[in-house]
Formats: sequence, structure tokens, C-alpha cells
Amino acid sequence: MISPEEGVTTNPDALRVSPEADHVTGRCDCCGQISRRVSGTIETADAAVVAYQVWWTVGHVAEHGAEFDLIIGRWGKGTSPSDRFVVRLHHFIAATGPWVMVQDASLADGRDRLAARALRRDEIIGTPRAAEVFALYNAIALQDARLAELFRAPAPCGPCGARTERRKLPSRRSRSGARRGRTI
Repeated sequence: MISPEEGVTTNPDALRVSPEADHVTGRCDCCGQISRRVSGTIETADAAVVAYQVWWTVGHVAEHGAEFDLIIGRWGKGTSPSDRFVVRLHHFIAATGPWVMVQDASLADGRDRLAARALRRDEIIGTPRAAEVFALYNAIALQDARLAELFRAPAPCGPCGARTERRKLPSRRSRSGARRGRTI
């Protein structure tokens, strides 16, 4: 079990990902492609430690990326939202492949029923919590086969192609918290 003061693990192999829900949430305004939201849980040998949601526009990962919300903390009987916090990651495709960066999280869209606190980037980057968060991301990337599209760069569709060329990706040299992802 973990709390904001206790650690998860920095070894993604010690984490077991259990994919759960998978559904369409809408369509892309520019080309009509569907958006997809998947969720699941992550457990250690001792306990459930994370619930996660990932959403993206199918066929548009190269242009828009994907959002990961990790709800981290103690789960089960006798726990409450005050035992958990939310971390937000933005996954994107850079010229060198998939990357991920920490963003400020939010308790919007019902996450306030699951967690009492949303962590800011500066509460993660440069702290021991960063290694844990990236281990969780790596475990999801390696074990949830539904996310395979996020780790390759498909060709953009016709209507979005022109915008893709103008999009500036974050610099690798910035201290924004970007971290190279895994390629599956």
C-alpha cells in the first residue's frame, strides 16, 4: 500500500497491470476519427496501488498525443479519497519516438470522488516520486496491449496533415519533465 508519503516501486516489472474498461468517447472535429478511453488498475504483490485512465484520438497520436491520469494511493476496505492523489502525464511522439511529460493534474471529471488531491508538476519533477510515476507509466506501456497505437507514429490523416507540419514539439533540452518513453 502507498500514500503520498510512501513509495510505490521504481521497477515496472514488479507491477501487475490489469486492463479494464475500453470505450469510445467521441469523434475528432477535424476528421471524424473516434476518441478512445481505456482504464485499468496496477497492483504490487501486496495491494492495488493505482487506477489509471488513458485517452486519445485514434489515428491522431502523432498530432495530439494522449493523456494519462494515474490515481495513486491506498485502495480497498477502510480507505477513502483522502488516501489517494492524481498525477497527469502527457504522452507525445517526438522526432526520436514516444516521450512523456508530467503536467499539473486536476480533480475534474469525477476524479474528486476517487482522490482528494491533484499533484502539480513541481510536486513530482526532481523528487523521488518522479521515478515511481515513470515506473507506473512504463508498466502500463509494457503490459496494456490496447495502447500499442501510442508507441508508434502512424501517418496523419489528410485533414490533419497540414497542422502536423506546423506543430512545434517540446525541446529535449528543456527542464519540463519530459522523459523518453518505451517503444514497444
